[in-house]
Amino acid sequence: MNISTRGRYGLRALLELSMISRNGPVSLRDLSEKQNMSINYLEQIFYKLKKAGIVRSVRGVKGGYILALGEDKITVSQIINALDGPISISKCDDPRLREKSCTGPSHCISRVLWKELEDKIEKILSNITLKDLRTDKFDINKIRSRKR
Repeated sequence: MNISTRGRYGLRALLELSMISRNGPVSLRDLSEKQNMSINYLEQIFYKLKKAGIVRSVRGVKGGYILALGEDKITVSQIINALDGPISISKCDDPRLREKSCTGPSHCISRVLWKELEDKIEKILSNITLKDLRTDKFDINKIRSRKR
């Protein structure tokens, strides 16, 4: 399983946005230059982030994007889900996709393993916020013990 380029770039762009949007909306051109990303790709990413309610656009000469929620409310899970969909280790847990991706029996025990792994990844990512990642003291062990 890989997090897509879209998911990784989206997280990077939102981290940058959270740092510089305190002075007002940030243009995609500025984000593009600061993060060395294509503006066209950022437009696709921000379209999805806006649709998910993670960012807001501001029109006008000094327009651009701002976070729609506080950086302590936006989780890595929300970002990845908005850009890539739910984390999926295997398609065998989804009855609609199982026929195409899995030839094993319907009672296959490995399905339980993949689902448990997906749940653990989701739990970790849903406990890490943009604010957590922006701090110098980011500690995954503290995140693991946090309950949301």
